[in-house]
Amino acid sequence: MIVGLMFFIFTLCNIIQLSLIQISIINQQQHRIEKRLNETVAYLDEEYKHKEPDKTSLIENKSYFEKIIQNNEMIRLLDDNGNVIFTVSRKMPEIHFNKNSVGEFQEYRKHNQEILIKSKALRYGKFHGVLEVAMNIEIFSKFVKEAFFILLFGTSISLLFSIFSGYFFSKNLLKPIKDLSQTMTKIKNNQLKERVVVGETNDELSDLGLIFNRMMDELETSITRQKRFVEDASHELRTPLAIIHGHLSLVNRWGKKDEKVLENSLNTCINETNRMIILTNELLQLSKLEKSNEQIGQYAPSNIIEVINEIINNYQLLHEDLIIQFNVNAEVINEANIAREHLMQILIILFDNAVKYSNKSETKININVTQSHDSLYIKVKDNGMGIKAEDINHIFDRFYRADKARSRANGGNGLGLSIAKNLIENYGGDLQITSEYGEGTTAIIILKIAE
Repeated sequence: MIVGLMFFIFTLCNIIQLSLIQISIINQQQHRIEKRLNETVAYLDEEYKHKEPDKTSLIENKSYFEKIIQNNEMIRLLDDNGNVIFTVSRKMPEIHFNKNSVGEFQEYRKHNQEILIKSKALRYGKFHGVLEVAMNIEIFSKFVKEAFFILLFGTSISLLFSIFSGYFFSKNLLKPIKDLSQTMTKIKNNQLKERVVVGETNDELSDLGLIFNRMMDELETSITRQKRFVEDASHELRTPLAIIHGHLSLVNRWGKKDEKVLENSLNTCINETNRMIILTNELLQLSKLEKSNEQIGQYAPSNIIEVINEIINNYQLLHEDLIIQFNVNAEVINEANIAREHLMQILIILFDNAVKYSNKSETKININVTQSHDSLYIKVKDNGMGIKAEDINHIFDRFYRADKARSRANGGNGLGLSIAKNLIENYGGDLQITSEYGEGTTAIIILKIAE
């Protein structure tokens, strides 16, 4: 149907063009005939301005007109009764005189020839007559006909070329849309990892594919994050809930009358409940930090020296046997690109780990602050139990514990370093951990200097 419509439109356009060409040609020939007619009449007017013509003198003008006549033209003089006085023509057939059309253009067909005629009445004294000028315009009609067939042939060729090229281009043009549709169908069937293949054309369809892929990446990340949160929460909450349920069942069965069992069970339930509250808060905070599109709110840069000194004072009050050494290079700029409460939270996580995993009589923490270009380096080194080489690559994984039995006894959830790293990365910094098993662990906080 589309092909037929295109053919109709092309043909209609060609017919309109041909009609305009034909009208233009006819107008040109009419102008040419009228010009010849006026020139001839002007010559006769000049010739008989001061004398009255007769038939003989009129015929004498024939020789002049024979000199100026062109091929496919005719000049004919007739009297008032339609009798021919003389005719000058080249390759023109005999033409019937129509007295009723004097002064108008006439079309005359004879022997497959098309002739255009214009006449004008003459009055010289007693002589009344008609002057006719005619031209054979068959050659122009043939040109129009030939042009029509040429345009029709060209239209057919153009149409065929348009069909094949249109099929080729539409196939390539619609391919990205088809791929997008197929990818969306696969995604609908829970294949979230499917992505649209983006070409190198750098057009609107490529931009659409890139936007769709980015949107799916964000959606998959969000779904994975939610799924991971549910899995982690259910996994970690299973144990404290089982402990609470077990103690409550114990109390319900026979512990109500045994004050020692009752007190022990209540204390255990309270401890496990507190651990669940801490765990839930840490999970919510980590889930919030992992949102890649979340922007850090307005904050004032932190004076890291003041924050570190505050943390040191607090921990020395809590742990009397804790030895802390703090060194700062003289050239260090104190202001860091991080909110004060977040820097305190990160340092507390590192200090807690240093205290929890110390297996020696004395717990030592060395803190060094240095500067390099536009970055500040806070190095926190402890003398704890250290981390094994096979565990060092997993320390930022949530709920990962190098020594599961010991960390569980110390109340660790395995979320602290994950929270610390995500916090620092949200400010454009980094957290690096190195450790030697049995010798201790070193954490390096890298922060941007406040502008």
